[in-house]
Amino acid sequence: MLLLVAMSGAGYASGFEFRLAHVAPIGSTHDIAAREFAGRVQHNSGGRIAVKIFANSSLGTLPELWGQLKNGAIDLFVQDVGAAFMVEPPPKRLTILHAPYLFESQEHFRRFCRSGLFREMMARAEKAGNLRYLGYLGDRAPRGFSTTKRRVSSPGEMTGLKLRVPPVTPFVEAYRAWGASPTPVFAKDIYTSVKTGMVEGIDQDLVSFNQAGYYEFQKYYTAIDYMRSGLGLWINADSWRLLPQALQAVLITSAQQTAVHINSITKRQINEAEAAIRQQGVELIRPEPGKWRKLALPVILRQEERLGEKGLYRKIEAIGLQ
Repeated sequence: MLLLVAMSGAGYASGFEFRLAHVAPIGSTHDIAAREFAGRVQHNSGGRIAVKIFANSSLGTLPELWGQLKNGAIDLFVQDVGAAFMVEPPPKRLTILHAPYLFESQEHFRRFCRSGLFREMMARAEKAGNLRYLGYLGDRAPRGFSTTKRRVSSPGEMTGLKLRVPPVTPFVEAYRAWGASPTPVFAKDIYTSVKTGMVEGIDQDLVSFNQAGYYEFQKYYTAIDYMRSGLGLWINADSWRLLPQALQAVLITSAQQTAVHINSITKRQINEAEAAIRQQGVELIRPEPGKWRKLALPVILRQEERLGEKGLYRKIEAIGLQ
């Protein structure tokens, strides 16, 4: 909940304290981005805005935090850009961002996030969720998966593999298309799900895998790089409207500055993670993507059918060719 620290004679708060939440562990890319943003906001606002961070799902799960953002229990939320589908009314067009191999490169994804098509899609989530999208906070490492005992280099070796995936339909369908047995698990329950034998593997990006120390019990990482994404930042719409225009501009500028910083960090972290997990005895496997892409295409087309919007994939693909 936004706290008005002091009132000025001009009729608006001269000081604000925002509550920012995310679901990732302390030290994760989410957390680094949140803290970088908070520091830049405090500096750029001359101390008029303070941001208090609540990490590691300490205030709730992903759906719960979207609800808290909507009702103003929190003011700011850092999460994967595509996760806004959770507050988007049907048809949930943003779910297509989770379709495998939708983006050819990270630059393709960034270009899409700057496009008119993206702004049009996000506007529906903003209205339904009582929020405002403040901007891109930086790249995430591409996603792959890790396993405890089974070495996987092709879809044919995935048969029956019990694998943790986020509770998002395209993720589940992608792994089914590749032959695995996907199990939806929230981020906060990953460790428990593996240690209890509920799953044998984890869908996650390489940087998060290294930061969380999953190399202690996972011995293979297959870098299929099927998901390109980045972090977004949202603010409760009522909190946004309380800010004078000058401080609204501070938030937007601070987000842009954070993205530049995080992009450079993510690139470095990917290289560091590769070296670190190898030192821990994890075998890093980089298979050719052809077979994975071919099996994934029907997942994208089925998602289009659900949305009732044939051609959306091609529209997004065309943005990468501009």
